[in-house]
Amino acid sequence: MTDKRTELGTAIEEGLREALAWKRGEIALEAVNVDPMPAERIRAIRKKVARSAKEFERRFGIPAATVSNWEQGRRSPDPAGRLLLKVLERHPEIVEAAAQVA
Repeated sequence: MTDKRTELGTAIEEGLREALAWKRGEIALEAVNVDPMPAERIRAIRKKVARSAKEFERRFGIPAATVSNWEQGRRSPDPAGRLLLKVLERHPEIVEAAAQVA
């Protein structure tokens, strides 16, 4: 161990001090609300572009099991998955073309 303080260590300490101040009610932190994508919307997107989860997998490369889990609310798509679903909702042909190239 060294006594040298790194930029990363200093940033972590600052973050911890900020978290403690928030916990004590001394400061308010900005909250970011992530728009969750409800299972019903995912199902509607899938039905709009494919008759089944298997067809969805074939066209877009997203495993049918993943789509089924999203549609049934067992799992939620991560931010990249939500973005992909939003693009699919508006421009499925672009995603399909990109999936075929890969």
